[in-house]
Amino acid sequence: MLTLLRPATLLPLALLLSCAIASAIGEQPRVIGENLVVNGGFEAGGEGWSPAPEIVTEGAHEGARYGAVDNLAEAGADKVIIQDFVPLKPNTYYEFRMAARRETGEGYFYVHLNWFAEPGRRLMSTPQWHAGRVEPVTLRTGEGTGDWQEYSAVFRSTRADMGGVQVVMFIRGGSDRVSLDDTSIRELAYPEAPQWALPDAVVFEGHPSRFGMAVEDVRQDGQRFTITTTGAQYALNAAEGTMECRQRIGVERDVVSADFDGSLGRMRIAYQDDEVCVLQGPRLAIGFQGDSLVTIATNRPLSATLTSAIGAEWFRTAEPHLLAIDEHGGWCVTPWARPKLASPGTTMTPPERSTGRPGWSARWEIGAREMFALAVFPGREFRWEDSFEDRIFCTTVTQQANHQVPDEALREYAKYASVHMLFNGIYDHVTGSEPYMAPYNIGDPDRLRAMIGLGHELGMETVLYRAPTTYEPIGLSLTSFVEDLYADRNWYGFDGWYFDGYLEDWMDCYRAMRVIRDQVGDGTIYVHCTLNPPVRMSELYCPFIDSYASFLLRAEAQFIDGPADPYLRYVVNTQNISNSIATLKGNEMRAARGSEEHASLKLQLQTMLSLNGRCRWAYPGWPLNETDLNDYIGYYFAELDRMEAQWRATGEPIPMTWPPRVEE
Repeated sequence: MLTLLRPATLLPLALLLSCAIASAIGEQPRVIGENLVVNGGFEAGGEGWSPAPEIVTEGAHEGARYGAVDNLAEAGADKVIIQDFVPLKPNTYYEFRMAARRETGEGYFYVHLNWFAEPGRRLMSTPQWHAGRVEPVTLRTGEGTGDWQEYSAVFRSTRADMGGVQVVMFIRGGSDRVSLDDTSIRELAYPEAPQWALPDAVVFEGHPSRFGMAVEDVRQDGQRFTITTTGAQYALNAAEGTMECRQRIGVERDVVSADFDGSLGRMRIAYQDDEVCVLQGPRLAIGFQGDSLVTIATNRPLSATLTSAIGAEWFRTAEPHLLAIDEHGGWCVTPWARPKLASPGTTMTPPERSTGRPGWSARWEIGAREMFALAVFPGREFRWEDSFEDRIFCTTVTQQANHQVPDEALREYAKYASVHMLFNGIYDHVTGSEPYMAPYNIGDPDRLRAMIGLGHELGMETVLYRAPTTYEPIGLSLTSFVEDLYADRNWYGFDGWYFDGYLEDWMDCYRAMRVIRDQVGDGTIYVHCTLNPPVRMSELYCPFIDSYASFLLRAEAQFIDGPADPYLRYVVNTQNISNSIATLKGNEMRAARGSEEHASLKLQLQTMLSLNGRCRWAYPGWPLNETDLNDYIGYYFAELDRMEAQWRATGEPIPMTWPPRVEE
């Protein structure tokens, strides 16, 4: 029996994005515990700091002493003091605070808190990349001169394997003397998270159905519910507290089953349309999203044991998150807690047996007022037409004469490619905020409009650069980010976006991608994401977020052990996972397993084509150079033409070959 109910209202975007913290407005976090920075006021001289700063005994901000660093006698050389390790607890908020006074205000003064696993060992996101840092204070040229001023920022230690931070304070890019006092890191206690507002908590803005992902059918038989999305089918027995999860794209098969340790209580269909079906029961709601993500907002403790029906050829965890993939698809779990609100948390007990064969299990204990999220993937079909017709080339206006891409160059590039990714951005025309800048900013808006217009005449899209990770550190909201994107795109008339990274909070990222996909329609969203949500790691990611991207670019600075490295197949590649279109940044790809020789550009192109991935034509010369003519035009575009002709003639997907068989 098909049951169809329509909601009375949908929350507007701004309200929906803020409802998680609405009840805490006006409530401030409490600073608890002692200062974790050793000798933060420099009352014990240089103890705890290396190299020790100059200690001054008159004019302190507080107490009798303060520290000072200067490079006035060294013509602007970097000057730094470091505290090697400050211990922190995982998944905890902290406040950084300091007092500072600058003499000249030249250059920049920075405070960096580098993530460490333990004393002497940096926390890593890949074997090559450090896990990152917090930058609580940045004083730009001219800022902070005169009298003592206090600076503070809030940060969170998000990873379960977080041990602490290294405090690094330094002058760069100018000659200055900086006085420092009262440096502290203290734990924060935030207000308790309120009860979820059900069923709204699992209803999100945006229309996945416009991008080929929808709730296709909902059936109810007593307390048995079968929800069919484009990519999955979920059979929930609410009375018994079990759910069977099937994959529908690529292959039809069982992927994972869930056991919630008993009845979920009497459930009803509270809300249904093409985007989501919501089941509501006693103190919880379950949202079956059109992109095949299942979100459970619970106001009571909940247990979940998930048993995999597949052997995981790629298995990664970072508590409490899990990703399991084989050559046909897979599933993932990504719990979420509302930021800057206290709640019990979610813990995971990892599998006790090998995950390489079906039948292994993991268990989660989900606290009240938490959200549990499970996804089966891929959530949508691979877009074969787009994979052949949308051919990316990248330029930056700084690479050409007079800082422009000449019209005649665009006309030539358009013979081979159809998506112009401009590695340039624009000041936000509404606020002019510096953090929105791209690596290279366009100073001539009229020229930008002319380039976009010529591209449209030539049948090309233009996508511009944006760095989402510049929004959160300065306290701008998700709503601000989305509104900023909408305003700039409307103002200049370009077609899509190149995002250099994702928003760090996976739920913010997911909601933003849903809304931005609505804004762009079928236009291109190209995401360069080496460090991925949910925990800024390269090998653990969220396919249900990636599915909203047209193209993904991964593997920057990631060591790739030859073209048969599983990292290529299960992270860089996307077919049967997110079914976005994969591209490779292969600067660390080796020619063969165990080789020290870097892979040639041609080998990288061959490898990606064998995985049904694509490439970006990176910074073509004008006039065209040897690499453009031989590797891109002579090989890559010609091979892509051949593959397209095969696909159109047979109507069948091009078989993926992995490990690839290539010849140099």
